[in-house]
Amino acid sequence: MSGPVWSVVKFKVKDGCEDDFLAAHVFEDSHMRYMKSFNVIKIGDLEYAHIVEYADMDDTFEVQDKSLSWLESVSHLLEYYGDSRTDAFSGIKIEFD
Repeated sequence: MSGPVWSVVKFKVKDGCEDDFLAAHVFEDSHMRYMKSFNVIKIGDLEYAHIVEYADMDDTFEVQDKSLSWLESVSHLLEYYGDSRTDAFSGIKIEFD
C-alpha cells in the first residue's frame, strides 16, 4: 500500500510562549518542498497541531532531519507529554472508490 502520507503532530506550548512558537514557523524552501500541504491549527488552550500531507513515505524521510532540527529549536517553548515533546501519529491515506 502506498500513497499520500499524513502526519499529525500535537504540541503543548508553555504559557507565555505562544508568540515565539508561532513565529518559529518560517521554513526554508528545502524543507517545504517535500510537503504537499502544511497547516497549523489551534486545538485548545496552549495546544497546536501540525497537519502535513506528503506525496509518499520517501518525502517524509527526506524532511525528517530538518523537522527534528526545527523541533530541537522550539523545545524550550514546549511542555512535555510525559517523556515526549509531541503527541504524534502518521499514516497512509486510504483511498475509497
